[in-house]
Amino acid sequence: MDLKFETQKGEKFTMEIGYFDTVLEVKEKIEKYKKIPISKQTLVYNGKILEDSGDVESCVLLHNSYVRLIVAPIHEDNNNNNNNNKPKSPEKLKLQQQQQQQQQQLPGNHEDPLLLQIFSHPVKKTRIILRLPSPKSSASAQKLGIDVDLNDSVEHLKKKLYQIEGFPAHQQALFLSKSIELKDNRHLREYEIKDGCEIDVLLKQSSAPKPSSGMKNTMLTTSSKKLQVIVLPKCGTKKFMLEVNPMEKVQALRNELEKLQQQDRKFKLPSEGYFFIYKHNVMEEKETFQWHNVRQHDTIEIFNGSITGGS
Repeated sequence: MDLKFETQKGEKFTMEIGYFDTVLEVKEKIEKYKKIPISKQTLVYNGKILEDSGDVESCVLLHNSYVRLIVAPIHEDNNNNNNNNKPKSPEKLKLQQQQQQQQQQLPGNHEDPLLLQIFSHPVKKTRIILRLPSPKSSASAQKLGIDVDLNDSVEHLKKKLYQIEGFPAHQQALFLSKSIELKDNRHLREYEIKDGCEIDVLLKQSSAPKPSSGMKNTMLTTSSKKLQVIVLPKCGTKKFMLEVNPMEKVQALRNELEKLQQQDRKFKLPSEGYFFIYKHNVMEEKETFQWHNVRQHDTIEIFNGSITGGS
């Protein structure tokens, strides 16, 4: 899987990591390829600092997740020691007092200079235009302009739209350029959204009424939304999360696992064969995930052996 990184200076890069890597192993790869010492790295995901002892599963890192990399200055300590021995002017004392007051208002550990860099950085708002579902009495779509922080998640944007317009967040489907659906766990920055960008808002039906001709395209696009499922092997390895298309056959999951085994040496499939269990039932691999009624974040188990007389 790939992770996208961005430093506080705006440098962006993508790196391939394993599904079972720890945060420390991710930092080791960054040190190897970007020459940044591990001791100078701090990884932040969804506003939280990732601990070295954590791993991809516990941090809920997915393919193409956006991670912020804070790089500490290398010679900061020596410079601070030299400056502390010098008498401070009234202007510097006043500036220091202002910085201390700002730091007291920050969340979390106030003494951590890395957190100070994260939270004291001025937030630049971006103006986006939301094209809302048009009422039956109106032929043209209504537009709503709001200011957003590109570091916010798509899920946060949906909650904000719910507060303004009352659209339930779980029924919203947001589309960029009328074709790219914005995923809840992604950040707006990952879609390269700019000022004035237009996003279409579609509402998924909570029940299953008869589809009118105007609803058919909406139903087709929303039914293709990716599912995040938890895969739980029975061969001693940890569980992990994969994305699947609900309209794909379960056989596609087997193909993805075999690719993963080739890419990650830590992941081993049962050599004697295996089959999938969902809610205590054997899954028919010729059927789709939707046919099995698989939902977001459901668990699919891998069992050793084979099934005779089934699929």
